[in-house]
Amino acid sequence: MQIWTDMLPSLGKAYELKEQFFDIYEAESINEAYKLYQNWFSNIPKDLMTYFEDLIKAMNNWGEEIFNYFNSPITNAYTESLNRLIKTMNHVGRGYSFEALRAKILFTQGYRKVKKKKKFKEIEVTFGKMLPDQFPNWAHTGYEWVFEEIYGADFSTLTKAMEEGNF
Repeated sequence: MQIWTDMLPSLGKAYELKEQFFDIYEAESINEAYKLYQNWFSNIPKDLMTYFEDLIKAMNNWGEEIFNYFNSPITNAYTESLNRLIKTMNHVGRGYSFEALRAKILFTQGYRKVKKKKKFKEIEVTFGKMLPDQFPNWAHTGYEWVFEEIYGADFSTLTKAMEEGNF
């Protein structure tokens, strides 16, 4: 890299700018990130501006959303990855309908993330005028009720299935 940047100083400057842009995401607050971006932007030489046009345009159009990352450091990477998997499934299946793709992702046995919950409830059983203490085994009978909460497809399971060619 050093040899190339010595021969092409513009390449070296472009590389430095790229690295400085990535450093913005090391900021600890939205204000610090915004200042780092302004500093980065002001350091772009005119002869390199054209190479950063798309990035600058994105920052101008989506700056508020991008900088909100520093208030809540959550990205949509999971969603984008899942969308990529769905597109791959659609390509492999050659034209599934939206409903078929959705069902395949959400309900295929073994691919969905399910959390089983147990609830215990006591019921009281009495027969006619018999009192519960006369029949202690019948007076308070416990039973178990199991239900599922379905959270949709488990991403790691879907990825593994696709890698193994199961879709």
